[in-house]
Amino acid sequence: MNRLTQFSDGPSLSARLKFLTVLWVSSALFSVVLTLILSWRLENAGTAINYAGSLRMQTYRLTYLVHEKEPVEHVRQQIQAFEETLLKVSQNDVIKPLLPSISANPMNFTKVQSSLMNDWKQKIRPSLEAYQLPDNKDLYRFSGNLNLLVQALENANEENTQWLRRFQMALILMIFVAAGFMISLHYAWIIRPLEALSAGVRAIGRGEFGTEINTDYIREFSQVNKGFNQMSTSLKTLYTDLEGQVARQTEDLERQNRDLALLYQTTRDLHQIHQPKTAATKFLGCTLPAVAAIAGSVHLFDAEHKRSDLVASLGLPEDSQAEPYADLDSGFSDSIENPPLLDPNSKHKGRLVALDHPRFEQMAVFPITYKEKELGLFTLYFSDSHTLNQSDHELLQTLSSQLGVSIANSRFEQERRLLAVLQERNLIAQGLHDSIAQTLTFLNLQLQMLESAYNADQKEQVEENIRFIKDGVQECYDDVRELLLNFRTKISNKDFPEAVSALLARFEQQTQIEVNTTWIEEGGWLNHDEQLQIIFILQESLSNIRKHAQADKVEVSLINRQDFTLKISDDGIGFDTRTIDSLSEEHVGLGIMQERAHRIDAVLDVVSRPNKGTTVTLVLPQHKRTAS
Repeated sequence: MNRLTQFSDGPSLSARLKFLTVLWVSSALFSVVLTLILSWRLENAGTAINYAGSLRMQTYRLTYLVHEKEPVEHVRQQIQAFEETLLKVSQNDVIKPLLPSISANPMNFTKVQSSLMNDWKQKIRPSLEAYQLPDNKDLYRFSGNLNLLVQALENANEENTQWLRRFQMALILMIFVAAGFMISLHYAWIIRPLEALSAGVRAIGRGEFGTEINTDYIREFSQVNKGFNQMSTSLKTLYTDLEGQVARQTEDLERQNRDLALLYQTTRDLHQIHQPKTAATKFLGCTLPAVAAIAGSVHLFDAEHKRSDLVASLGLPEDSQAEPYADLDSGFSDSIENPPLLDPNSKHKGRLVALDHPRFEQMAVFPITYKEKELGLFTLYFSDSHTLNQSDHELLQTLSSQLGVSIANSRFEQERRLLAVLQERNLIAQGLHDSIAQTLTFLNLQLQMLESAYNADQKEQVEENIRFIKDGVQECYDDVRELLLNFRTKISNKDFPEAVSALLARFEQQTQIEVNTTWIEEGGWLNHDEQLQIIFILQESLSNIRKHAQADKVEVSLINRQDFTLKISDDGIGFDTRTIDSLSEEHVGLGIMQERAHRIDAVLDVVSRPNKGTTVTLVLPQHKRTAS
């Protein structure tokens, strides 16, 4: 294992760089501190040399002052100044750091300093204080010691200067060595791994998938290189298996397209069918080929009778269709009367279950739901061992939900039609009571009166009764014909104005009552139910005018703007609306109109006064209109 390989298990790159930085800074700081100390020594040595040099000058000055007989006080001041300078030179705090060792310098600096101090104290200063010139021999020896002191200080200063240069050269050398060392380490730790990684990237760029680079580097680059190798291997695998992946993706897309097409076709067909049996049969025809099933059945729950009914099957044997549970579920069910697969709470729904049947090896049961309510179950039968994957389950669940929507819509449509039939029956009953029943009651009364008049031989009364009976029969005939015309009325957006015009023209022809019509068409279309109820309300209003109003003129206005307004006014005898409950015929007719207006969320208003005519107003507000 080479050195770089050993590094891969050692400290991290950041730890190494921190250690080298601390080492470099410490070395540089140590060198700077040494040079700083030497510079301080050089600075102090210069001061000491200046002081030593000034001692010689002061010695000459003292001898000159004594020789010239200067005032004693002046001489004493100079002696004191000389001693202060000599004391500064002899202080160890200033001189000692700069003194050369005895072994390194032949001069015994301590001996020179001691001799100098002794000569001054014993020879020179006493003579000067006595105001006499020192002995020449003593003066020469004292001057020689001063020269030796200055020479020793200069030698020490020169030696310190040389040491300063040596440290500076060593610092320069250390900088170059450290720079070279850092460059080599950076190359080994950073540059070379990056070059290897860059070479790997270029190889990948040339399409050489699977290229691997050395991972025997320090920890960070080892992790990066391992990740690169994994990526390269994955790219090689992907590239090698690209054709297979494209084929699988294409197959998945084709399957999804088939599922979407099947879902679209099934949804479209189911929503066009309004019979549960037909919808279930169509559902099985679309579902069985999609999952390779050979047979299927659909059961719907009958909550009222607490049972499930077979509404459609495809591919099942006739005996199994007659008794769907006895043969196919016998290998799975514990009870033929209550098979668990058809239980809404069965745990086996959506799972493939093995069957003991000559034609079918497996079966699967799925719920048919609508708004989280189970409407029934559908069963799929397979001739061999089969597997339903997640996409098959999702497709079957979606298709079953669409079947549930279709079945629920069929039931809603049946209920709606039944409700409409019941409502129309109620309106027919009210209409019959309003017209034919009242007329027949009148005819029955006239027949009784006719019989009484005939038995009493009242000829005039008999003729009058016969005339009333003829009028009643004619009125009953007109009522029946009007009812038949009302029930047969079929209109659309296109012929709604024509139907209104035909109704008004027929009324004018039958009654010889003048009808003035105002039509303003500026709004949108009315839907079919709104048009039909408006026609019925108009018919009922005209019928009431014909029977009761004794009018000469009728005004009809139809204003279709944001709101639709129908207004029918006559100049007949009118009535007191406060007594409308006592007027049975009018009450029934107005009740029919109110009920029809309520069915389209319209507002009906009747205004009438005796001998002032009657006005019927129907308003359909904009926010209640449902036509597009």
